[in-house]
Amino acid sequence: MAETGVPPAVAATAADEPRKTFKRDALMEIEARWQRDWEERGAFEVDMPEDDSVAPEELHNKYPKWMGTFPFPYMNGPLHLGHAFSLSKIEFAAGWERLQGKRALFPFGFHVTGMPIKAAADKIARELEMFGPEFVVPDDEAGAVAAAAAAAGGALYQFQIMQDQGMSNAEIARFADAEHWLKHYPPIAISDLKAMGCKIDWRRAFLTTDHNPFYDSFARWQFTRLRDAGKIRLDKRYTIWSAKDGQPCMDHDRQSGEGVGPQEYTCVKMRVLEWSDAAAQAVAAIPALAGKRISLVAATLRPETMYGQTNCFVGTKLEYGFFQAAAADEVYVVTERAARNMAFQDLSPANGQVVRLGAIAGQAIVGTKVHAPLSCYSAGVYVLPMENVLATKGTGVVTSVPSDSPDDYAALRDLKKKPDCYGVQPAWVDGYEPAPVISTTAYGEMTAPALCDEMKINSQKDRDQLAKAKAIAYKESFYNGTMSAGAFKGQPAQEAKQKVRELLISSGDGFAYAEPESPVMSRSADECVVALCDQWYLDYGEDAWKALTEECLAAMDTHGDETRRQLEIALGWLRQWACVRSYGLGSRVPWDPACLIESLSDSTIYMSYYTVAHLLHRSLDGSTPGPLGMAPADMDDAAWDYVLLGKALPAGHSKAEALHELRRSFLYWYPVDIRSSGKDLIRNHLAFFLYTHTALFARNEWPRGVRTNGHLMLNGEKMSKSKGSMIGLREACSRYGADATRLALADVSDGVEDANFEESTANTAILRLYALMEWTTDAHKALAQSDAAPEAPAKVNDISLRPAAAPMTIIDRVFDAEMDALTIAAGDAYEKTMYRDALKSGFYEFSKAREWYVNATADAGMHPALLRKLIVRQAILLCPITPHWAEHVWRTVLGEPASILDARWPADLPASADREHSALVSAGRYVRKVVSSPAPDVSGKVLDIFVARDFPAWQEDVIAVLRANFDTTTARFDERQVAAALASRGPLGGKKTTPFVQEIKRCVRCVGPLAFDRSVGFDEVALLGEIMPYLQRILGFGAINVVDLAGGAVLREAQARAAESALPGEPRFLISSAPAGAVASSG
Repeated sequence: MAETGVPPAVAATAADEPRKTFKRDALMEIEARWQRDWEERGAFEVDMPEDDSVAPEELHNKYPKWMGTFPFPYMNGPLHLGHAFSLSKIEFAAGWERLQGKRALFPFGFHVTGMPIKAAADKIARELEMFGPEFVVPDDEAGAVAAAAAAAGGALYQFQIMQDQGMSNAEIARFADAEHWLKHYPPIAISDLKAMGCKIDWRRAFLTTDHNPFYDSFARWQFTRLRDAGKIRLDKRYTIWSAKDGQPCMDHDRQSGEGVGPQEYTCVKMRVLEWSDAAAQAVAAIPALAGKRISLVAATLRPETMYGQTNCFVGTKLEYGFFQAAAADEVYVVTERAARNMAFQDLSPANGQVVRLGAIAGQAIVGTKVHAPLSCYSAGVYVLPMENVLATKGTGVVTSVPSDSPDDYAALRDLKKKPDCYGVQPAWVDGYEPAPVISTTAYGEMTAPALCDEMKINSQKDRDQLAKAKAIAYKESFYNGTMSAGAFKGQPAQEAKQKVRELLISSGDGFAYAEPESPVMSRSADECVVALCDQWYLDYGEDAWKALTEECLAAMDTHGDETRRQLEIALGWLRQWACVRSYGLGSRVPWDPACLIESLSDSTIYMSYYTVAHLLHRSLDGSTPGPLGMAPADMDDAAWDYVLLGKALPAGHSKAEALHELRRSFLYWYPVDIRSSGKDLIRNHLAFFLYTHTALFARNEWPRGVRTNGHLMLNGEKMSKSKGSMIGLREACSRYGADATRLALADVSDGVEDANFEESTANTAILRLYALMEWTTDAHKALAQSDAAPEAPAKVNDISLRPAAAPMTIIDRVFDAEMDALTIAAGDAYEKTMYRDALKSGFYEFSKAREWYVNATADAGMHPALLRKLIVRQAILLCPITPHWAEHVWRTVLGEPASILDARWPADLPASADREHSALVSAGRYVRKVVSSPAPDVSGKVLDIFVARDFPAWQEDVIAVLRANFDTTTARFDERQVAAALASRGPLGGKKTTPFVQEIKRCVRCVGPLAFDRSVGFDEVALLGEIMPYLQRILGFGAINVVDLAGGAVLREAQARAAESALPGEPRFLISSAPAGAVASSG
């Protein structure tokens, strides 16, 4: 076996006791070596240039920079492979930008703001009280706990989650202190990211909240300036509320329902037009209802679908109440639970007051005729029975849109089929057919009926199937639907949702309503409601601010149309956002210290903090001072105003010089060049990120780019801890090594669709990287031999070289051109952040080209100059994705003194219009086609290769017509002129003409006018003649004849038939048993 630079201890172990993991372990030893080297050298610590002679605005031109960021992870657990996938986009980009000669900065921080850490710490504290320091669940509870955990799909208690991470009970007990979380998980994350080989400048790392007083001053300054700019306002907002306690019920106040928030609905008032007989009797018996306007009130999450209402549903076994509304003459028919929530939302006569005027059974309401606002059935619709209406969700009244809701469609279909069975009169359902509301690509205008048919749902009793259909229908119609009815016809359903809601409310036909997402019980045993309370909010969506942010988005590179589309939608619907809370970890609101800045709201412009963090402090919590000797108190609002906004410092400021350094650093690194994130953050964090930048910074400091990716699956399944299909980052790097993990992460989808990490790909990557390392080592040894004796051939194991002075053959030149072409393709992919394509060109196809070259030169040997170029090129191509492997080849194998991290992308690549280069690449494809076309197992037979030099005259006529009638400015053909010109030329190619015309048009649309030029670019006969030894060795024929059809060869009948369809660049073949030389004239 060739030497590979594998550590002797590993090699010895492999020799004494072979292990299946030897190759992986060898690669991991190499990774550990270079990680130590990079850390010792500070390889990823990037600073602004120390050149005071250059004005800040000119620094970027003289010293190009790049700054990429990733949303800092929340530190309530270790990082997993999903984190690694999203951050890998910035990691690979940082490697690419370094190869471009830029100062590439990849900073990283840790988010600890918000409720989850504090809530989890409080859970541990409660569980210590319940179960003691050993967390012993009493025997009489253990069975119920196990059953509940199984039903929940994971651990029921917080201590069980920690136990699953391998922690001892003594260690778990320490997590009852929220601060311990901040000390425990960030160092683990740093260690894991270093083990992955990430190019992160760790000097700039920090924790959020007041645990880092520097960041705390930054977050508080940000909020002060947003309020000064009128972006933060005070208004009533929804919050979880305990009526018994008379205050908001935050997570730490809850007996159950931690993490549950308000769910907002649009309530639709369905005014009673005509009571059913039973209901009329009940109403007449309640004097307080006399003269009142009574409405059944339905709560919906889909107001945009109201145009398709055909009826409404009630639960026949539920009890409803007549509740006094805020307006004296108005009464709502809803459940008691809904009325209790409404009482705290200004929807009852007085705050917290529930006024019940009477009760009525759901069954009695059936048959009542009501007005359905916006419905195409404007004369009214009927109240019908439904089996699965819940009293614990919404108002107990369900408006029915059977074209969009599978549940509604199944129920209405049952009632139509068996009206007697359900106590329904035919007149209540006849003529009420599903009405088109939303058109989708997948299911047309009748999403629910189509899904019910597709999934074979036969009844409203098929609840499991209906739940699946509902999820599909909602996703398809909301994200991909277009309104096909109503005032907003033609608009995306996402955009129409808010507009229809506002229309219903402004017309008086609806109102806003909220209730807890799921039951919440306070510690005082009170079932909580949602109340409207005074809250500070960010005024996202305000017209002028929105317009400015849309301007920012329009100028940005979103690295994909779908990301731009989703951001445009997010900016369009985003409205007021509650930005403070009273529980958890965070920074105090400057003007209201009893409140904390909300977790998404302190995380919008922290990328600017990265530009100065390393100068302020050198520890996560800010306790270790930075090189400027600044204290947290030095960073007051005036200091941040100067550093980030360029406002003048107060005269005689004691820290003016240090602040000047901070200002220069900010100006050099800003703006952010790219921010990469999972697509789930588009509708909140990324939208906030854009909004806040436009509110505070100048246009030249707005973000330049945003990139999003889908979620990561594992082996084709959604990652889930409960199902065991979750891999932590540490586990992945331990199982496969860093480079194999990175390569497998690169080898997945780069778009917004969900990606799939295949463990088999990671395992294969280990084998490929190890084999290539061995081959490269042998190749370099052969080069060393050649350098020592350039006039002689060289050979090491399977590596054979010609003398260094040997001339370049056509095969050499083809391979050289292919290396350049694949390098160009990989560079284009890296630039577009399409890493799967970069890996395809720079590794997989590059490896195939190498294997072909080795095989094609097996007789004479490879050219030393090309082999050296191959090794260097492969190392550079893989450097962004597998930096450890590339560094090993660069410094250990090639013996380069400097790191490959400081190398440059090849600058001697041919231009895209280089005809010679293009011809050589075409020649390479041609050779492979020739080799792959004839059938195998042909020993002793003869192969005739027929080469044509000219295209049929009729094809040239067609191309001339198409070229003459193509407008290069509009990239369109004048179809009338094309048809007329072709008709005037007679039959041309007969039936072949139309397909040929369409093919040429398709090619022109793909590559432009270059498609009109079909010249091959090389001499086919000469090429085949030069590679004849290779062809004979690979194909194994007894003889090979190259027949130049332009040379007037006399052909036998079989040869003539075979040669008839030959075209330039597309030879034809004939295998026969005829003796060699049977062709009268051959090339």
